[in-house]
Amino acid sequence: MKRLYICIFLMAIIFGARAQEVSFRFSDGIDDSALKTKMEHQVSALLSAINRAAADKADINYSGIDIDPLASQSIGMTWRVVRFNTEDEDIVDHCIRQKTSSGKIRGFQVRNISVIMNPIDGAYDGPQTREITIDLSPTGKIEDFNFAMGTTEYAGLMRKGDELGDLDRRMQIIHWCEQFQNAYNKCDIGFMENIFSDDAIIITGKIKTQRVKSDLAMSNASKVEYVQQNKAQYLNGLRRIFRNAKYINVKFSDYKIVRHGSKPNYYGVTLQQDWATNTYKDQGIVFLVWDFSNEDTPKIHVRTWQPLTEQAFALSDFKLP
Repeated sequence: MKRLYICIFLMAIIFGARAQEVSFRFSDGIDDSALKTKMEHQVSALLSAINRAAADKADINYSGIDIDPLASQSIGMTWRVVRFNTEDEDIVDHCIRQKTSSGKIRGFQVRNISVIMNPIDGAYDGPQTREITIDLSPTGKIEDFNFAMGTTEYAGLMRKGDELGDLDRRMQIIHWCEQFQNAYNKCDIGFMENIFSDDAIIITGKIKTQRVKSDLAMSNASKVEYVQQNKAQYLNGLRRIFRNAKYINVKFSDYKIVRHGSKPNYYGVTLQQDWATNTYKDQGIVFLVWDFSNEDTPKIHVRTWQPLTEQAFALSDFKLP
C-alpha cells in the first residue's frame, strides 16, 4: 500500500510538471518552414515558462527564449500584480502577418490565447479570463506582449477593414490601442510619454455625485467635471495615479475606426473605456486621434473622455496639423 501511495505521488508530480508545458503550432498564415518552426518554439517556450512561474509562484525564467527586454519588462509589470497561466496545453492558431502601408512585412502576431488570471492579493479587479497577443519580429524574436480585445470584436473590425481596403492599417491601430490600454494597467509612464504628441489636446472628465435638495427630499445627482490639459499636465496627473493606486484595470471595447477624408494617415478611434482602481470606477467614451505618418512611432494628437450618455467627439471637431 505504501508503494502505491508513492507511485501515485510521483505520477502527480510528473503529470503536474507536464501540465505546465505548452505546445503551440501555427495552423496557417506562414510559408517559411524554418521561420515557422522557430516562432512555434518561441511561443511554446514563453507560455511554458509563464505556466511554470505561475505554478511555482516565482519570477519568469526567460532562459533559451529570444525575447526583447521591453517585452519581458511588459510581462513583468503585470506579473507584479497578477499572475496568469494558459487555459490549454495544446494551442493551434493562425499566424497574422503585420504589414506596413507599402505591403512590407513588419512582423507577425499570435492572438486568441486564453489565460486565467491569478491575483497575488486584492490588487486586481478584472475578468478571471483574458486573451493575450504575442508579437514577433520578421526574424522570429518576441517583441511585444499584450492583453487583447475579444476575438469577436477583433474579427468584426477586420471584416470592416477588408471591405474598406485598409485592413493592414486597422491591424496597426488595434495593436497600438491594445498597447495604450495596457500601459495604463502596467503604470507605464514611459510609454505614455512617447505615444502622445508634444502638442496633444487632452480632455479628461470625472463623474462626481452630490446631494441635491428638492421641495420634497434630498437626492443624489451626478455631475461631470471636464478639464482640458496639455501633455505635461496630463502626464503629471497620471504619475500621481500610478504612484498611489494599488491597482489599475482599464479595458477598451466597442471600437469604431474612421479614416480622415483628406489626411489618410490620420484616424479617429472611438471606444468605450471601463476604468477601475481601488478607489474609483467609471465608464465613458474615449476618442483618440492617431497620426500614422511614421508607422513605427505613431502619435496620439487628441484624447478625450465623455460619459456614455453624451455624443462622442469626431475628427471634424479638431483642427489637425
